[in-house]
This record gives sequence, structure tokens and C-alpha cells, in this order.
Amino acid sequence: MEEQEPEELPELANLKVRGRSVKTWVIGASAVVLAVSAAFGGLNKAAAETPPLTAGKAVDAGQFAVTVDRVVTVKHLKPLFQPEPGGALIAIVAKVKVTDDLGTRPPSDLFRLIGVPGIKDTEAPMGTTTIDDETMNPVLTPDVEQQVAFVWKLPKLSELPTEVKVSVQGYKHYDESLLDHHEKWLPDALAGAGTIKVKDNTK
Repeated sequence: MEEQEPEELPELANLKVRGRSVKTWVIGASAVVLAVSAAFGGLNKAAAETPPLTAGKAVDAGQFAVTVDRVVTVKHLKPLFQPEPGGALIAIVAKVKVTDDLGTRPPSDLFRLIGVPGIKDTEAPMGTTTIDDETMNPVLTPDVEQQVAFVWKLPKLSELPTEVKVSVQGYKHYDESLLDHHEKWLPDALAGAGTIKVKDNTK
């Protein structure tokens, strides 16, 4: 019997799945992965440095314009917030303005305290309040700047922090979210980060 020539395999680029070439499917899948990654902040600008943050400096966070006024420690903020026994509270006080045309609450990840003993770097504040009328977890009006305190609990420490690193989360607008096909603001790269001195108001 004569040896049969082995059947030539089609090149990968010429293969078709459901009427589309494999190359098209690969490109499409890669685009989806990149889009989903970007939607969850996965494509933070690796090459770009996070803009420096200082007290009194305005920061463009996309959906919000923010200016950190100060960071303070206090014994309590009754009746709104109370620490654990022997502990204290630490608050970022910032001017916050919604740049979108819809009012919204400041998201729980807008600010983070980094490297503070007793507080995880990813920990959200226990709550927020406006300074002028003490409205808890307020809905902010578009284009109206309001002073808001973002409050965390501090455990009982031998010494309160004298300075902390603060980060500001940036947000990017999507006309159509991959998750539900509605327009949304989703986390993007950090809009700013820097070390700010802490004022001790516990005494």
C-alpha cells in the first residue's frame, strides 16, 4: 500500500469558528478583557506617577473635584460617630464638588488612609458628614462645593499618628457600562496621593 501524504493542517489564522476567523475571536476577547480591566481600575497608568497631594491643593478626580483641607484626630463626634473604648476618630476634612450633572453621595473609596496603625489601607470610612449642618452620608448637589468629613475609627494607640498618607481615587466616565449597558463613573487611576500632617484635637 502506498503511504498516504499527511493531510495539511490549515493555518491558525485561516481557521474559522462560527463563521469568524480565530484571529478575530482572539482580538475581540482581548478587547473585552482590556475593557473589563479598565472598568475596575486594572489599567491604572503604570508609567505615569500619581499626582502629588498636599493640603489645600485642588485635585481633579473625574466625577469629583476635591481639596483636602486637613486631617484631624478627635475623641468623638457625638451623636454621629463614636470610637471604640479607649480609641479615637481620625477624619479627612475636604471640600468636595460633584462635576457630573447628577447629585450623588461621595463613594466609600474616594479617600484612603495609607499606613495608619489599626486601619487597613483598603478600609472604607465608617461614614461621612457635612461640616456645616452635620448631615450624615450626604447626597451632594452638582457644582456646589461642600465641606465633608470622612471618618475612621482609630484603635487605642500609645501615640496618635502625627502624619498620614492620603490617596484620592479617580473616576472615569463610561457612556455604556459593560456590566449593565448604562452610563457610569467607574474607578480609574489614583488622582492624587501625599503625606499630610495630622492635627490632634483630642486634647
